[in-house]
Amino acid sequence: MEYLTYLYNQPNLSAGIDDALVSTAQSVPIFPIMILVFIFFTILLGGSSAQKKRTGTPDIPMWAAMSGVSTTFVALIMTIGDGIIDLTTLGIVIAITLMCGVWFFLSKVRGEQ
Repeated sequence: MEYLTYLYNQPNLSAGIDDALVSTAQSVPIFPIMILVFIFFTILLGGSSAQKKRTGTPDIPMWAAMSGVSTTFVALIMTIGDGIIDLTTLGIVIAITLMCGVWFFLSKVRGEQ
């Protein structure tokens, strides 16, 4: 019965999805970070392109601030499960959100002088 030692054990999700997310994050450490990057750029590019279609010019600093806040909320949810993301990643996400917020508050939109 040597061939049974290499069988794939299906994950048991009866305890919740937290165990599956933690084991995925431990197997592929870049996976949660890439999810956060995907969320950030999806909101940034999708929102700015929709605004460009509607008004003619996008407000990139506003969409960067909105995508930073959304990514921060997702990162905070990821810190609830032990081992999905660490505090260093959370700190980087918060720092990027703060920089985008400062950029938003210091920028001028098209109608301002």
